[in-house]
Amino acid sequence: MKKMLILAIVCAVTLAGCGSAEKVADTASQAASGQAEETAGSVAETGSASETEAATEDAGAIEEEYSLGEELTPDSDGVVSNGFISITMPAEAAGTYLAYSYEDDINIYDKESNEAGFGGFTFGVAATEDYSKYSDGSTKIGELTEKDGKLYHIVLSFPTDVQWDITKNDEMPESYGSLYNNAREIASTVASVNGGTYVDGAGTKGEEIYGDLLKEIKGKIESAKDADELKSADLSPVYYELTQGDASKDPMKTIGYCYVDFNLDGVDEMLIGDIDSKEVYDIFAAKDGKATHVISGNLKDYYKVYGTVVAEYMSESEDVNIIHTYCLFANSDELLSQYSIKTDETEGATNKWSVSYDNGESWEALTEEDYEQDLSNIESFSSDTPLTFTAIGEIN
Repeated sequence: MKKMLILAIVCAVTLAGCGSAEKVADTASQAASGQAEETAGSVAETGSASETEAATEDAGAIEEEYSLGEELTPDSDGVVSNGFISITMPAEAAGTYLAYSYEDDINIYDKESNEAGFGGFTFGVAATEDYSKYSDGSTKIGELTEKDGKLYHIVLSFPTDVQWDITKNDEMPESYGSLYNNAREIASTVASVNGGTYVDGAGTKGEEIYGDLLKEIKGKIESAKDADELKSADLSPVYYELTQGDASKDPMKTIGYCYVDFNLDGVDEMLIGDIDSKEVYDIFAAKDGKATHVISGNLKDYYKVYGTVVAEYMSESEDVNIIHTYCLFANSDELLSQYSIKTDETEGATNKWSVSYDNGESWEALTEEDYEQDLSNIESFSSDTPLTFTAIGEIN
């Protein structure tokens, strides 16, 4: 469905960042080719040799500007280095790939696909001081610390489109697939050329990012004297409200936490919510390596996470219910609104089912069938990693 496709494109960033070089290489080829043809026509009309030379120089400049970068030659052990970081290619891959350095990235290409004119980009590895520069379509896989103490984020990127001759192969050619499918394992061999230390997975795991914060949250929930005390601490009032009334519950047993990288930037987010229903009341994310609060909910305005989709369930009244959908930007605490659906069963309602593309500012009528389809699209947007909550009370 078109609306869900838009959401998926924005949210599912795992394949959203081509290794810097490949996109520009394709653009270069087209641009150079187009300019050369245009120049040829111009020369035919004017017959000017100087124009021919100038055009040739311009086309050459474009080719150079959009090149794959500097070709890198692996050593006898398969080590590919750009002078700052290196990766070690598997012995069985020898002769099947090309390596280039473009803007300090190490980009690996399938040799056969590249030489046949189909790009061949399989993956890229880069080191950056500012992870946000690589937050669009790249995933953080670890951290490298140089001898002077300077920290670099190591990020892995993949192609955004087909990089082999799809007219001959619907599926990845064997040599291409071997590189692409082993990219994460190969990237784990990152090493500093200058004597620094690389730790694979560092700076990506929930325990490391949110562990201390979670202990503080547990303490605040246990000691809260009222709901406002939790609100002032940027926490949902639900944790106190659960302890009130005849059907009171112990939040230490019924409320849990979950670490999951639902925005696919390689770094875990933290969800806090009901263990059984998986209703989420607080969302935390890592921004520039630090835990940050994204949003809180309550019993009538809570969240659920489906794959990369954050769905907000709101009850405006007994008869009016809304579901807003969002995705979370990489390296950010900002939610991006997608679309919303609403049921309105109040007497005289203009539309019983409706949809909004501006976060509920305006609504368009839907048929019941279309509403159910939109709802199914949201709630069936699954992840390879199911959400598993651990009780807050188990935190030591």
